[in-house]
Amino acid sequence: MRTFAYLFGAIFICAACGHSARQEQLQTDSLSDSTTLTEIDYAGSYSYEQSGDTVALHLTMQGSKAVGHLTYAWKEKDHNSGSFEGEVKYGVLLANYTFSSEGLTSVREVAFKLDGKTATEGYGDVEERDGKFVFKDSNALDFSQGLVLQKQ
Repeated sequence: MRTFAYLFGAIFICAACGHSARQEQLQTDSLSDSTTLTEIDYAGSYSYEQSGDTVALHLTMQGSKAVGHLTYAWKEKDHNSGSFEGEVKYGVLLANYTFSSEGLTSVREVAFKLDGKTATEGYGDVEERDGKFVFKDSNALDFSQGLVLQKQ
């Protein structure tokens, strides 16, 4: 009878350990799936059109790395268009935007807060560093007054 009790106890312990490992694997798989969905949600085309002004953002995700094309076409001002490369952290795209305007090529940092449906442009104090304009403090960006681009 003792042998049966020990055998039953050993089987119970093994089953409990196996259940824990399966639970952990399911949780890991779930996190991986949600990360993938988040990346897919961010990728795509976003645009803003109002009073003759147009902004278009085309975003491709490669893990947390973000690449794409950005165009600003203002009704009464210069048009600029170019590519960007950066990354998305905590739903914020921070990227170096290389663009041409009036025959000159420039680089500046851009920021957009992403939620899968919109991309809201962020603003903050900038400084020139190594020939490009970058945000002084990317943690202090203001997204409350930025243009809101809708996902297409």
